[in-house]
Amino acid sequence: MRMAGGSKSDLVGGPFRLDGRIALVTGGTRGTGRAIARDFAAAGASVFLTGRDGGEAQRVAREIAGEVGGNLVGLAYDAADGEGYRCLVAAMAEQTVRLDILVNNAAILKPHFVSRVEPDEFDLLFRVNTRSAFFLTRALQSLLKESGRASVVFLGAAGAHRPVEGIGVYCATKAAVRNFSMTLAREWAGDGIRVNMLTPGSIATEFILPKDEARREKFVADMASQNLLGRLADPLEIARCVRFLASDASSFVTASDLIVDGGFLS
Repeated sequence: MRMAGGSKSDLVGGPFRLDGRIALVTGGTRGTGRAIARDFAAAGASVFLTGRDGGEAQRVAREIAGEVGGNLVGLAYDAADGEGYRCLVAAMAEQTVRLDILVNNAAILKPHFVSRVEPDEFDLLFRVNTRSAFFLTRALQSLLKESGRASVVFLGAAGAHRPVEGIGVYCATKAAVRNFSMTLAREWAGDGIRVNMLTPGSIATEFILPKDEARREKFVADMASQNLLGRLADPLEIARCVRFLASDASSFVTASDLIVDGGFLS
């Protein structure tokens, strides 16, 4: 059997490039979302990024364009607003006739033991982390279908595989998203839409780091000790793996969960 050949350039460009692609990254103004939007733009994609504050989203879009070039647009989207996805889809439809890449990254984390979670907090976590991703993705189906080679990526959490004390509801929201993504991959395969999950471990962003500077050093050390590599992930390391799932490099990958956790789940 003859193996298919591949040049060195294929590993750094070629199918990993996103030239001509149109992407939407939710929660794209900071942390991992910003890193994904920046990496996509650097790889040639035109990027819509969202934030709760539309002005802030526009500022970040300009900032990234100044760093790596490219075409970026910031849009307002509050995932906590149960109907907010409708305004975002309408804004997208005014500016593009197709969508090649959708990255569902917007999420919140509210650490509490299960016995202390209030009903309003429970509902908020599911509304932002699960409901918003469900209805936004479904509403964008027609734009994704127009691509002919669309890729949808949901950002998950290692806690969806191994529940973590103190963030049980958050873990449950991500487990629900994981199940939904696998179902969607089956239902939309006929439309040429690939759907995958990316499950990161702990990432060095404000999303998980304590606001109290005095607690940060111990927190980081404790979190780092739980994986095999002994450190937290850099947001760019996650962004590059998301780009793999978004690009033609993963053209035969769907209904998969790419685990990028430094060995936490091993």
